[in-house]
Amino acid sequence: MNKTMTITSVLAGLAIGGVAAYVNSPTMNQNFESHTQIVIPKREGSELVKMRASLNLKRSGQYELYFLTGNLVGFNTTGHYDFDSYGLSLMPISAEQVVPEGKKLNIMETMFSQRGMHSMEELKVIRIGKEQTILVAPRYSYLFVTAEQ
Repeated sequence: MNKTMTITSVLAGLAIGGVAAYVNSPTMNQNFESHTQIVIPKREGSELVKMRASLNLKRSGQYELYFLTGNLVGFNTTGHYDFDSYGLSLMPISAEQVVPEGKKLNIMETMFSQRGMHSMEELKVIRIGKEQTILVAPRYSYLFVTAEQ
């Protein structure tokens, strides 16, 4: 009887602790998409570059992210993410350059698609209603819309 009570207490404690950790976890399971443009200054005026991005935050604390220009040049990356008092930090583990076969890249596309260029730390997260989120970094911001899962 004593062993049964001890085992039951331990199992109940583990179950309650697991549920509490899951409910209070600083992670989420959500997919965001962004369709925007960036302004590239030039000697004479500027150029608008269409951008498409998708950020998938998983409950496990991992993420998948891709950014593509209108010419389908960009990168995709996977890694771990963390929420803390400073904001959202994306820490890449692997990154892959995305370049259409035979495409000759200009300087902006070359820089944009480089591996290791896209660790994003301390992004401020601004929720706008249920469907929109702005991620703000020191020199840029992205408007993401919650995507269907």
